[in-house]
Amino acid sequence: NAAGFDTVRFTVATASTVDFTYTSGYGDPTFSLFNAAGAHLISNDDSNLGLYSHLTQNLGPGVYDLLVSYCCQSINYAWNLGATYASNDGFNNGSYWMGGTGTLSGMQANLGGLSGNRQGQAYALNISNVTLGGSTVPEPASLALVGAALAGLTLLRRKMKAKA
Repeated sequence: NAAGFDTVRFTVATASTVDFTYTSGYGDPTFSLFNAAGAHLISNDDSNLGLYSHLTQNLGPGVYDLLVSYCCQSINYAWNLGATYASNDGFNNGSYWMGGTGTLSGMQANLGGLSGNRQGQAYALNISNVTLGGSTVPEPASLALVGAALAGLTLLRRKMKAKA
């Protein structure tokens, strides 16, 4: 959290309900969730856990980013770019901003210009039903291409052995 925000990349292997719970650290965190294309999905400031963020979402398979920051610059960014306010995320009560035209890179740039407040402070959170990191599952077409290349190399090797 050296920049006043941190981004956690994770992979959802199969469609599931993913829960993000802020467990300790500075007093008024925010969560912002983005899809693989970097589009803003939802942000949370305060939740039924008080000032701590809590977000639960039904997510399809893919890579996502969770931006963890502090109140209220990330929320203002989402709101200023058309995110819609809701008093729950479908699971929890609190302050949620959904959709809009915000992006992960835009929010990072917006927060990157800030200094001082909460920079370098540690925090902890729990994320359920995900694999941390951004490795993606190869698409079928890529696997077929790799398979064809390996088959071609095998045939070429057999031909070379037959000539020898």
